Amino acid sequence: MYPEIVKLDIEHEIDGFERTALTRLLSSFEGIELEAIERRKAFLKNKAKSFDPDVDDKARIKEDAYFKEINHLSIEQQLKQEFLNSTATWLFHLFEKQKKRVLGSDKSNILKPQLAKNNYDLSVCPNWKTLNKELRNAANAIKHGLDGQAGKNLQLDFPHLIVNGNVVLSEMDIQRYIGALRGFWVEALRNKVIM
Repeated sequence: MYPEIVKLDIEHEIDGFERTALTRLLSSFEGIELEAIERRKAFLKNKAKSFDPDVDDKARIKEDAYFKEINHLSIEQQLKQEFLNSTATWLFHLFEKQKKRVLGSDKSNILKPQLAKNNYDLSVCPNWKTLNKELRNAANAIKHGLDGQAGKNLQLDFPHLIVNGNVVLSEMDIQRYIGALRGFWVEALRNKVIM
């Protein structure tokens, strides 16, 4: 396998992941506040058509409209959070597949000595820590819950990622993980002539 082709393949995979997850899909949540307002307005407009002052309570209708807006916003924000968390699990899966394909394994005990031969010390690599400790534990805690070992590790080492007993990742976290993935591969494949 030629390293330049591998580098291009990995770069294209990461670019495609970023474009799809962050640009195409995450952007679909950008208008949720406006959607919620439109839900409230549509509810009020619909109620105005059939409003009977002898039966209907104006204050109650306004309150119901308000809750239509709030409920829509709450549901969409939860879906956005689920999407961000799922994106982290997809990204970690991509990292595992890339390690197996390019390096022959995704196991740290095999990769550390293998990469050390090329002067890439994973024990001092911040990208490795971000990917193999933070992202891995976050992805596994998202999939299996906080009660397992990954959840406990996440609570211990990265408590800022847990809010009210849930893993809560941000778009900035995902961007940081993508940057770490790029950085890892730049270093892992530096000065490679043959794989």
